[in-house]
Amino acid sequence: MLLAAVLSVATVALVGIWLEDAESELAMKREQRRLGNLASLLSVELAGELASITRDPPQTAGAPAAESGTWTTRVASGHGREVTVPVRIGELFHAADHLDSADEQVFVQPPGAARFFDLHGLSAGPGALAELVANGEHTGMLSAAQALQLGLPAYPAFVSVAAADGGVLGIWRVAVVGSTREEVERDRRGMLRVIIKVLLTGITTAVFGYLAFREFRAQVMARHQLELAEQRRAGEEVLARENRTATMLTLASGVAHEVGTPLGLIRVKAEALRDALQDSPEEQDARTILGQVDRLRDVVQGFLRVARGSMPEQTRVAPATLALAVRDLLAHRFQAAEVGLQVEIAPQMPDVRVNALLVEHALVNLLVNACDASPHGSRVRLCVRQEGENVVFEVLDEGEGVREEDRERLLKPFFSRKAQGTGLGLALTNEIARMSRGSVTLAARSPRGAIATLRLPREVP
Repeated sequence: MLLAAVLSVATVALVGIWLEDAESELAMKREQRRLGNLASLLSVELAGELASITRDPPQTAGAPAAESGTWTTRVASGHGREVTVPVRIGELFHAADHLDSADEQVFVQPPGAARFFDLHGLSAGPGALAELVANGEHTGMLSAAQALQLGLPAYPAFVSVAAADGGVLGIWRVAVVGSTREEVERDRRGMLRVIIKVLLTGITTAVFGYLAFREFRAQVMARHQLELAEQRRAGEEVLARENRTATMLTLASGVAHEVGTPLGLIRVKAEALRDALQDSPEEQDARTILGQVDRLRDVVQGFLRVARGSMPEQTRVAPATLALAVRDLLAHRFQAAEVGLQVEIAPQMPDVRVNALLVEHALVNLLVNACDASPHGSRVRLCVRQEGENVVFEVLDEGEGVREEDRERLLKPFFSRKAQGTGLGLALTNEIARMSRGSVTLAARSPRGAIATLRLPREVP
């Protein structure tokens, strides 16, 4: 920003100087052209006056007396003899009194004279004008010292010389000398204007730059404060989540410990029942009870290991195996609720590396919630598909849906909209997804219902 401000001020200065130089050069050319035109006009007037003197010369008897401002010359008369013709230089121009000024003077060089003379017949200094003519030049520039010797201000001056044909009186020359004082002073005023403009631009740029810097600094500080606040909030959220997770796992471990004893007793009774019902149709029911007891025992052991800080063992599993397992596990639950359960599995699905029992438990929680939220005669769909690098399990129900303000809260421990809910089902599901490097999201369906989505990373071949 500072560099841009400096460059802008420098640009303004350079452009201003360039414009002033261009204007000064143009003014100098106009002045030189004006002096050349004036010299040409005066030479025409001088030629006319000399022609008039030639036609009616003021003859004198004998040698004329020396007179200031008069140039005398001898010309042949009609009788073959020479007569002396006096030429008063001040009378050669009708407006002689108005030609000379402080910044501009007119000089005349009679034929054969080595110097120019002013309109009063006085010699024009050291002969700088005659030297210009001797070099064959019609325009030129005098130094400040030369201009001062000619009676002009101490500034460089332009010179324009024009010749006037006086016939028998010879070739006369008119020199118009104009001082550049007005142009030089105008240049100085122009440069002063440029300096003032640059200073004003620099001051304005500095002020606005300072204000912009203050605003930028304030924004940076505000953004920094917001980032710090966001970091503190994120840290507090992580700490709160870890505290909730620790509380939940502690509670789960306590529940698992308390459930372990009844499960052991149920298993003993189920084994006795199986032995008593051998070779009967009810034997398979006893074996089913034993299978579910073993499954619950493995789930309980998994939660205990997590509570102790160890990650559950993960294996490579096909998503279809997980979906079909929970379908069979919950078939009786959906039949009792008179809710249909439809499983849709996309073909050629990649495997996932998870703890199968925990992920099945997470899917069971999602499907049970969907079953409880769905009215009689409705349908719940479990769709399994691949989405980029993830395998997606979607549970779609036809219930009342999920409120926007509850989407995040439902995944936290001890929050539930069910009258008899504990608030642990979705929280455990969310924790299982996190341990499996996945995620759980809840959303509302249109026109009614909810979508619970479990995303798990696919296994890289």
